Amino acid sequence: MRMAWVACLVLSLMGLAEKVALAADAVEQVVATCWDCHGAGRAPNDPTIPVIQGQQAGYLEKQLHDFRSGQREDQIMSSMAESLPANQTARAAAMIAAMNWPKIEGGAGAPEPDSVVACQSCHGADFAGGPGPEGVAPRLGGQFAVYLEAQMSAFARGERASATTMTAMMKALDVAERAKIAKYLAGL
Repeated sequence: MRMAWVACLVLSLMGLAEKVALAADAVEQVVATCWDCHGAGRAPNDPTIPVIQGQQAGYLEKQLHDFRSGQREDQIMSSMAESLPANQTARAAAMIAAMNWPKIEGGAGAPEPDSVVACQSCHGADFAGGPGPEGVAPRLGGQFAVYLEAQMSAFARGERASATTMTAMMKALDVAERAKIAKYLAGL
């Protein structure tokens, strides 16, 4: 009887290990599809698509959650987030965050606007992101200006309402100032 129980336990653990391995393979497969749009080892070809390699893991995980839940809307990204097992979101975010941040072309040279100082309180002195008052703030330095402008405008319009500080700050800036900030950040 004891031998049968041990055999059953061993078989159950082997089955669990196999399921974990399959889940890991599924996560790697989903993450591999990210590079069709986000660029594999390089920046995306389309500046409206953000650089995600090397981004803050906590931020990536939150965005995947928001796309899955509908809190943030994008047909493609919502489908991608839904294809990832919910219990594997943190692992996928960590895999992407562990990659090197690629250099984008043509971002250097914009002067530093005075208003960008306010961004450092959450996004860090070097704009590499990290823990902030409303969760993990994303890296902004070296991101596409076009993407940054679009996201700042979405916060200003209240379309991205997951960070009240960002919404208030972006509403306080006019379009021209947001563009100056985005151009500066892209060049870092």
